[in-house]
Amino acid sequence: MKVLTSEELKERWSIFSKNYQHYNECATAPVAFILITSLGLTSEFGDNNRCKSILEVACGPGAGTKLCLDYKKDSTKLISTDISNEMIELTKEKLGITINQDSNEISELNFKIQQCNAEQLPFENGSFDRYFSNFCLHLVTSPETMLKEAYRVLEVGGIAAFSVWGRPENSNQFTIVKKMAEEIGLNFGTTQSRSPFHLNDSNKIRQLALDAGFSRVLVGHTFVNSPIQNGEEYSQVFLSNPDMQSFIKTLDNEKFSLWKSKIVNHVDQLLSKGEFIGSEATYIVCTK
Repeated sequence: MKVLTSEELKERWSIFSKNYQHYNECATAPVAFILITSLGLTSEFGDNNRCKSILEVACGPGAGTKLCLDYKKDSTKLISTDISNEMIELTKEKLGITINQDSNEISELNFKIQQCNAEQLPFENGSFDRYFSNFCLHLVTSPETMLKEAYRVLEVGGIAAFSVWGRPENSNQFTIVKKMAEEIGLNFGTTQSRSPFHLNDSNKIRQLALDAGFSRVLVGHTFVNSPIQNGEEYSQVFLSNPDMQSFIKTLDNEKFSLWKSKIVNHVDQLLSKGEFIGSEATYIVCTK
């Protein structure tokens, strides 16, 4: 399986940014809220809610950014980042920052947004006491490097929270497309990138974080249902990403139509039986 470079990731997410915002962002926001609460931003216990600075890595179209701004204290600085300038522009739109405006700051909210690579953060050691990244760690070229960078930019006692795709058996929204393809003899072969499920093992991801230097690592799972209402909606969402679009170009119309119809029918059957379409998220909360 191909592992994408940082430049390839930047290009891919720039192309896919608006589709992601339209179809996928709504299902990521609940997990972003879990990460934010894990940082202590919503807590009145102890010193958890007294953080001075937060770094968000891979803000995407801004759902987690908006949540964080809603819950952080006015005195707490938030810097949100993404590798894709297009994602940054979508976040600025969501927050009401004029796209053509030179400034990427809202001073009254103690907030700044900027483009950067999760594996090469442009910040000094110990710059933040909180860090969160929603659904990015499993995508980067080297999760080990991203974890080490998170550790580096946190001060001692700082907390980082990450989420990744969970276990495939609990994530039907991400497995239906492949399952239906296999039923009619379609094989994605080498057109697919490394599986986004590659970090779903609790022991593996915990050990990666410990190896990066974190002193305590907690691991959990949660299920997020999709707002998809029928099979046609599902096919629009999950056949629109760059991998699927590349693969679809290799098919003749008859084969594609058969595949799509099986996808639509399968999703409609699951919904008619009262089953959610959704996915599991695995998340870790790490203390330096």
